[in-house]
Formats: sequence, C-alpha cells, structure tokens
Amino acid sequence: MTAAIVNNRVAGTRITVWDVVHYRENGRSPEEIAAILPVTPEQVRAALAYIEEHEEEVMAVHRRLEERNARGNPPEIEAMLAESRAKRLAWREQFGKAERQEGNGEGPPGGR
Repeated sequence: MTAAIVNNRVAGTRITVWDVVHYRENGRSPEEIAAILPVTPEQVRAALAYIEEHEEEVMAVHRRLEERNARGNPPEIEAMLAESRAKRLAWREQFGKAERQEGNGEGPPGGR
C-alpha cells in the first residue's frame, strides 16, 4: 500500500507536510522523522515527495507559519493565558493543600 498525502496531511494521521518540513530543514532522514512522528518511513517519504512536487506552495505556507510563531500570541491571548494560569495555580494551592493534609493524617478519614 502506498502512503498518500490528503489535504496536506499524511492520510489517516494528523501529521501535516509542514511537520515533516520542520524536520527536513533540520537535516533529519526519513527514518529519523518516522521515529519522532507517529508515521512510517514510507509515509515520510510520501510527504517528502509531496513537498518536492509542491515546493513553492508548501514553503510559502511554512514561512507564514514560522513568522506567525515568531510573533507569538497577541496581547489579548497572553492576558487570557495569564488569567488561566493564575486560576490553575489558585486551584492547585487550594486542593493541593487539602490533599497534603489528608496525606499527613490531618484531614478527615476517607477524604470526607
């Protein structure tokens, strides 16, 4: 069975050709890429062939993705992430303290 690329993805996976581009740019072999990503060397070779056949289009999208990643999140997203982190830390402090007390025999038996 020949591996296929469908909608810029390795068929039957969530691995995109841009995932493969990243490792190709870092000099990884198909076998090394397959060991890193949950795909076979044959699937990696299919992605590499697709990349070569559509080099201009794939690399244009890849450059846009890299530029977006380099810019980072917009301020409003960073603010939401900071709020989420603060809530998670408060939750961990509240419930982690209760678990530590129970683990030390200080809390009610059976966690009730």
